[in-house]
This record gives sequence, C-alpha cells and structure tokens, in this order.
Amino acid sequence: MIWLATRLAFHNRARLVVTLFGVVFSTYLTLTETALYIGMMENATSIIRHAGADLWIASKGVQNFDFAKPFPDERAKSLQGRKEFLWAKPISLSWGFLKLPDGAQELVEIIGYDPATPVGGPWELTSGAAGDVGGGDKMIIDESAEQRLGALLLGGSWEVNDRPLKLVGLSRGAKTFTTAPIVFTSYDLAQEMTPDISRHAAAAYIAIKLRDPADAERVASSLRREFRDNEILTTPAFVNRTILYWTLQTGMGAAFCLTALLGLVVGAGTIGQTVFANTMEHLGEFATLKAMGASPGDLNTIILAQAAIDATAGFAIAAPLAFLSRAPLERMGVTLAIGPLLLFGLFCATLATALGAAYFSIRRVQKLDPATIFRS
Repeated sequence: MIWLATRLAFHNRARLVVTLFGVVFSTYLTLTETALYIGMMENATSIIRHAGADLWIASKGVQNFDFAKPFPDERAKSLQGRKEFLWAKPISLSWGFLKLPDGAQELVEIIGYDPATPVGGPWELTSGAAGDVGGGDKMIIDESAEQRLGALLLGGSWEVNDRPLKLVGLSRGAKTFTTAPIVFTSYDLAQEMTPDISRHAAAAYIAIKLRDPADAERVASSLRREFRDNEILTTPAFVNRTILYWTLQTGMGAAFCLTALLGLVVGAGTIGQTVFANTMEHLGEFATLKAMGASPGDLNTIILAQAAIDATAGFAIAAPLAFLSRAPLERMGVTLAIGPLLLFGLFCATLATALGAAYFSIRRVQKLDPATIFRS
C-alpha cells in the first residue's frame, strides 16, 4: 500500500511541485517564526541563566531583567558570611548612550559587576577576560554589536554617558530582547556613570549562590520574611517571569503564535487539497481495490501515506533552507534558535496537521460503493 501511495503522490509531477512549494513555504514560515521566538527569549534571559546564581533579590514587582528598579546595595553586605551562601554579589543595571564615531548616539544597556568574581558579567569572550574591566575606565562589549557600532577594536576609546571608556574585551552571546548592545563594566564604574545621582550605591539585583542548590525554595522563603520590600526569586522563576512578560504583556507571544499556526494551516490546507484531488482523480482505482477486498485500513493507509510523503518532503526542503538563512539573519541581529528538539517537534506538528488534512479524502473513499467500477 505504501508503494501505491508513492506512485499516486508522484503521478502528477506538476501538482507535486505546486504542493511542495506551498508546504516548503508554510514549513519555513513556521520554523523560522518559532526559532525566532525562542531565540528572543534566550536573549532576554541570557544573563540570568549564565550568572550561576540560585537566587535573585530584586525590587518589588520586577517583571523582567532589563527593567529593574535599584535598591540600596547595603543589603548585599548584610548577606555576606552566611553559612548557606557561597557568595552574594550585587549587579547594577542602567541605560546610557554610547557616542559613535560620526557623532550619533546609540542606546546601550550598562551592566556592572565585580571583576574579581564576575557574577553577571560576560560568560564567553572572544578576546580579553571578564576581570579586565577592573581598575580604570574600561568596558567589554558583545561582538554582536559591531553591526550597529562599527568596528570594535581592542584598545579603542568610546564615550558612554560622556565618559571615555577603553574597550578591553569582546564577549559572545550576551544579547538582550531590546536588541540594545550590552556594555559590561565594573560595578563601581557603573555606579559612577549612572546619570541619576540618587541611584548611586544602588543595586539592580543581588545574585546569590547557595552551598546546596536544593535548598533554594527554603532559603527564598526565609529571605522573603527578612527583605519584605524586595522580590526573592529562584533562577527558574526569574527566567519564567521574564519570558511571560515579553510573551503575554507585550502581545509578542500572540503574534508569533498566530504566524506559526498560520504556517501550519497553510501547509495542511495545501496537502489536504492535493491528496483530495489525487483521491478524486483515482476513485475508480479505489473502487477496484475495495471490490477486490481491500480493507478500510488499507485504503486509509494509501491516503495517509500520500499526506505523510508530501509533509516529509516539504519539511526536508524547508529545514535546510532555515539553516542556510540562519547566518545572514544573525548578521542582521536576528537570533534563530534552531535545535534538534525544535526540528523534531515541528516535524511532528507538520506531520500531524498533514494527516489531519487527509480526513476528507478518507471520508470520501469510505463512502465509495465498490459497485461503481462495474456500473462505469
């Protein structure tokens, strides 16, 4: 039956080409939209996930990492020396303007961390080291910012908030959902560069590493009683809160979901229409098989196999195209998180919708009277 389904699928080459075009387009749309959403969420939570902390102390009501309300960093000092902590480090976050060589300005996100124990700093560097920002007006910028800032040459000087900073390193993978370049500096320098003087000696977050990560919930409950004016979050909870903010409160999640579903529907409709056309074109053959004793399951197998062939062939073309477009898109600042799990999940979704689209063809064949072949 699979052999017969293959012959039917490839019988009309022109129809097959049109079908594959529609399936490839819809699958590529679904794959890239889903990968783009995942990539943006990874960017939005990158520093949280790579800081190595188990708990985060933040301002009350914090919704995501990028929009933080500072609080006195003296609370970090009060946490030092506790037996259940390995460390508790303040991280500052502010926004500023970096002056470009042509005189224009670019909005940047300034992250300040302790160079001695670079919690919240860059986790992967192509040049330099995370500790190089200590002892002077120095900074590290992610290499992805080069397309917006121009050539990033080590040792070069850039003005951030009208203060000259020396570029001592380039990081990799440090991006934000807002796409604003990240500037890493020492915690003390970041405090000095904050335009609002009331925010000096103020931390955006306190990252805590526990001796036993399994105690995270218990320690978090204890800290909530101690710091009633702050939000105490485990790392997974902070990641989830950030993702939910960008997904639900900005409406972005609905937009990506709608586009991805639209791609699946277009693909399913294209496959369903093709399979139905093939079925109607070969009703005589189906009636003959039914008259010869073919079971309903055999006939269903032929129809479902056609849908599966179209879906598999279209996905096999669309997936490499998505991989080929990944590098050009990332050079434009768009992150596509395409991995084996995503490919497997979307292939299953594409296959399921294609098989579902074959329902009308199955229904038509099941109602077919075998006597049709004799009457004709």
